[in-house]
Amino acid sequence: MGQIDFEFKRERKLGEFVQDFINLLKVINRHLVSVLFKLLIVPICIVVLIGYYLTTQMRFNANFSNVDYFNIGASFVSLGLLVLLISIFAFGFTIEYFILLRNRKQIDFGSKEVWLQFRTSIAYYLRFFLAMLVVGVLIALPVAIAALLSAFIPIVGTFATGILFSMIGMWFFTAFMLYREDYYDLIDCFGGAFTLLRTKIFEYGTASYIVSFIFQALLSIITIIPFVIIFVISYNAIGFNNDFFESEWGRGIATFGSLVVVLLFIVYYMLSVISYGIIYETAKELKFGEDVFARIEKLGGKDV
Repeated sequence: MGQIDFEFKRERKLGEFVQDFINLLKVINRHLVSVLFKLLIVPICIVVLIGYYLTTQMRFNANFSNVDYFNIGASFVSLGLLVLLISIFAFGFTIEYFILLRNRKQIDFGSKEVWLQFRTSIAYYLRFFLAMLVVGVLIALPVAIAALLSAFIPIVGTFATGILFSMIGMWFFTAFMLYREDYYDLIDCFGGAFTLLRTKIFEYGTASYIVSFIFQALLSIITIIPFVIIFVISYNAIGFNNDFFESEWGRGIATFGSLVVVLLFIVYYMLSVISYGIIYETAKELKFGEDVFARIEKLGGKDV
């Protein structure tokens, strides 16, 4: 039931990463969205409520007291922290989803299994997050210099910067997966990830960037057209003046905007994990050859 025909552990060339990502997404997209949004529906609703509350506090050219400024500021901070928290949880849930998918090669599991596996592994996430912050501070300066130098290169510089950050994202993801799956401890997982990726880090970063670029373009097209339509209707109906947030229409648009932003964050992290996961499995197979040894064991009759 729900069997998927996909080889996670095999060597891939640049073009194959993109094609395999699309092929896998075609099979699991409905199941992935269904499982993860069931887990995230409550925090998403809280974001919508906070967003709506902020629209009731917004006034153009209004005289705010210090208490009003504090309430609005606290609401914005709470909204930002909640969006960040949702992004982290979306990333973690998708990782556990990917691990279940890879191990079972079936989509016969649901939100409960993902939640239980995430809850069991929550300590890994917390410890790694703290370690990642430290490593991030250490590499911040050289990364900033590299990104700044890339910015001076016309056209190509934009792609170079994107590939650079994709390589860094892939490195962090691989480090966590190696730690999460007990290949390395927390101290050594970053070095282990670099060793695993270094021979093909540019190819992996390019593959990840291409996939990211494709689905970011698609998401932009999907969201820009509806927003343009809503903008035109809003401008013709009530205009953007002092009374914009006084109307239910204005509040509804602003609230809808906050919902869309959150959904885009969630979708972005979901797709990033799937693309990173495929690359990770390829790099791990080249390093450890687990699938090769498994096939040899089957030929030897050990699993019969």
